[in-house]
Amino acid sequence: MVPLKKHKFLVNIIGSLLIIAFIVLVIRIGKVQLTDHHKYVQLAKQQQSKKIDMPARRGMILDRNGTKLAESLQLGSVYADPAEIQDITYAAHQLSKVLKLKSSKLTNLLNKDKRFVWIKRKINDKDIDAVERLSLKGIYVKREYLRFYPNRQLAAHVLGFTDVDEKGLDGIELLYNDTLSGKAGYRIMERDALQRPISMPDAEFQRPVHGDNVVLTIDANIQRFAEEELEEACKKWAPLSATAIVMDPVTAEVLAMANYPAYDPNKFKKYPSSVRRNLAVTDCYELGSVMKPIVVSGLFERGLAKPGDIIYCENGVWNINGRAMRDTHKHGNLTVTDVIAQSSNIGTGKLGMRLGNENLFKLLKQFNFGEKTGIELPGESWGIILPLKKWTECSVRNISIGQGIAVTSMQFITAFCSMPNGGLLLKPSIIKSKVSNDDKTAEGVSGPQVVRRVMSARVARDVMNPILRKVVTDGTAKNANLEEYDVAGKTGTAQKVVDKQYSHTKFIGSFIAYAPAERPRVCVLVVINEPKNGAYYGGTVASPVVREIIARSLLYLKVEPSQCKIAMQ
Repeated sequence: MVPLKKHKFLVNIIGSLLIIAFIVLVIRIGKVQLTDHHKYVQLAKQQQSKKIDMPARRGMILDRNGTKLAESLQLGSVYADPAEIQDITYAAHQLSKVLKLKSSKLTNLLNKDKRFVWIKRKINDKDIDAVERLSLKGIYVKREYLRFYPNRQLAAHVLGFTDVDEKGLDGIELLYNDTLSGKAGYRIMERDALQRPISMPDAEFQRPVHGDNVVLTIDANIQRFAEEELEEACKKWAPLSATAIVMDPVTAEVLAMANYPAYDPNKFKKYPSSVRRNLAVTDCYELGSVMKPIVVSGLFERGLAKPGDIIYCENGVWNINGRAMRDTHKHGNLTVTDVIAQSSNIGTGKLGMRLGNENLFKLLKQFNFGEKTGIELPGESWGIILPLKKWTECSVRNISIGQGIAVTSMQFITAFCSMPNGGLLLKPSIIKSKVSNDDKTAEGVSGPQVVRRVMSARVARDVMNPILRKVVTDGTAKNANLEEYDVAGKTGTAQKVVDKQYSHTKFIGSFIAYAPAERPRVCVLVVINEPKNGAYYGGTVASPVVREIIARSLLYLKVEPSQCKIAMQ
């Protein structure tokens, strides 16, 4: 028999332990009820309910006439909560048959220590229905959107593309990602003890806000003309690359912007980044002779020359200060008009010397060379123009014929359009408006934005226009002549710099023109980088492309033939 004293001692110990346990329990309950109340309520909610994301539909990108260039199609994606799957091997086997995936790969995926894994994304309704019929616990379907470009490569370099989550990665998709994206919503779905969904009328719900639409100045038809004609020329001349831009010279709206090679943004990963780059705004090149009208316009504006002034062109070779400047043809005396029409380097070099370094530098800055145009596209380059203090005595002659200065295609067509529009440098645009997802409100661009006047209307219309028309009728751009419309423009053939020297085998052929000359509707620039197959002059490789783009565009726009052409018929 246990002594009474020892028995009381054990009772006291047990009683003390029970009291301590009770106190601990009370403290724990208090902590759960007071301190950790919110935490456990959330855990309970997670077990009893599930938050279902409701993605927002990305806004469309439209051309100026409402043609869809980019849209989002609703598809389904399959995901899993591995912790809920009862038989991973069975689930993997069933899914592999429906989704055409390897069973072993799915097994490894579902064995991961995660509560969420993607099985397959952006699949069609047929496959989604098949997955839902399996009724596998822990396997779910989520409705998502797939970015789709219905016209494939059309305007791809302008549009850009998105990743699998529809985040913009390039082009308009990147620059206007916030506008297009919208804001995702959600709903809370209650679940029973077997994790089956229960419909609750008062369940928490946040409707998604779909993205707004972006309307471009691009015309899908003119864009197609530009791409088709550029591709035909590239098949013929096999260049490294090529660019075409069509602009309305009166408003500076871009009607088309094409690059070759092209790519399909629906499958952008299949193309290298060099092909996806928008050469029209990212790449700089030396202009060659297309620079000459800019230079002579500055002379006319300052009263330093007249169209009829005679310039002696040295019969093809001009030696000055130990350096030789050459023309492709031997010319003696030429008027200033014919210096441009026949594209004489020597004549233009002599005219440039009348300006001098300082005036020529001011002229270039006036046209915004060396500055971004502000076009609504990512990756625009500044161009290259050396500071005046680094110019030498040769600079004025070289830059006058388009050497020693580099620009983008976008910069040059913007500057050149000041001639057909009456002397104004305008800020180019490729965005027409932004329209709300319900089509109720639109935020438009407020008309042409004037940067500055770069020449008088008299010089632009009465002096430069006739000179540029003669380039096409009697000069280096006869290949651009049209029966129905009066075309005005300038050819360019630039030597490329290789190992710090001008190459005699690698060239850039270009041509820029506008029409109808008396009331311009379109201005077109085509640049062919390193043409092969026996030709490289801008008048040969580029002017026929411009001619066809102009002809097709004006016919499409229902522009009446030029009056001077009608009179000749």
